[in-house]
Amino acid sequence: MRALADSDYEQVKISDVARDSGVALGTLYRYFASKEHLFAAVFVEWQKALKTKLEKSAPAGETEADRLREIFYRSIRAFQVQPQFFRVLMMMETTTDTYAAEVYSHAMGSQYTQTLQLAFDDPIDANRRAIIITIESVLVTQLRSWVMNRSSINDVFRSVDDAIRLIYRGREA
Repeated sequence: MRALADSDYEQVKISDVARDSGVALGTLYRYFASKEHLFAAVFVEWQKALKTKLEKSAPAGETEADRLREIFYRSIRAFQVQPQFFRVLMMMETTTDTYAAEVYSHAMGSQYTQTLQLAFDDPIDANRRAIIITIESVLVTQLRSWVMNRSSINDVFRSVDDAIRLIYRGREA
C-alpha cells in the first residue's frame, strides 16, 4: 500500500515491494500470482479503509439522493487524493490475471454494495441496483477522463451530481 501511495502502479516493482516488506520475492509470489493480483488486494484494503470512514461518519442528508451524493463525493475525493488507486481499478477491469479478476469482482461486488447500502433505508432492490449501476457508470467514465487529463475533477463532481439529480427528479420531494 505504501509503494502504491508513493508512486503510480506502473512504476512500482514487485522486487522493491518484497524488499521493503522484508520478505523474499519468492514468498511474495507464493501469495500473489502477479503484480496485478498483489495490487488488486491492495485496492481492496484501500476500499475497506474508505468504507470504514463512511461507516464511522454516516452520509449526511435527509433523502436517499443526498446520502448517495455524499458517498459518491467522498469516493471522488479519495480518488482525487490518490489517483493512482483509480489507475489500479482501471487495470483490474482489464486484467487477464484470473486471481486479480476474482479479487476485483469481490471488491466491486459485496464490499462496495455494503458501502452504498449506507445511503438507503431499505435493502438494495433491483431498482436501487439499477440506480447504482447508472451512477457508477457516470463516475467511472468521468474519473477515467480525469486521470487521463481530459477533464477536471470538478467535471467529475458535476457529472455525478447531474446523474443523481436526473435519476431522482420527481422520486423524492
